[in-house]
Amino acid sequence: MIQKFKILTISILTIFSLSVCSQKYKAGVVAFYNIENLFDTIKTPGIYDEEFTPAGSKKWNSERYWKKIDNNAWVISQIGKSDNVPGPAILGLCEIENRSVIEDLINSPHLKPLDYGIVHYDSPDKRGVDVGLIYQKRYFTFTGTRS
Repeated sequence: MIQKFKILTISILTIFSLSVCSQKYKAGVVAFYNIENLFDTIKTPGIYDEEFTPAGSKKWNSERYWKKIDNNAWVISQIGKSDNVPGPAILGLCEIENRSVIEDLINSPHLKPLDYGIVHYDSPDKRGVDVGLIYQKRYFTFTGTRS
């Protein structure tokens, strides 16, 4: 009986492994990226983001903001490129101020062709630092999230 069970198990594993080997898979990338203080230039009531305004200590202006968007979008677009993968399928983001900055990021010329969707929630952080996630819509269907 034990011998028959062994033969049956080996047969099933062999058939399964052959079917898996015959399938074609494409590489995908799941990544996490710290954007490091991606703030817009607008003072948000109730949030301590004054330093990231034109009048603040960092003299954060539109030119610097859009340069940071462009630089970060380019870096994200290069993730997986050496493996011939078109950008991360899923990318976690941290140190972002709000959904708007993620929208600016994914609408940049470097990332727009990848058609990213967004998952984002405002955090209770007093500085307004949030986390978010972007995903390529061609690989995933958004069905819902919860905080």
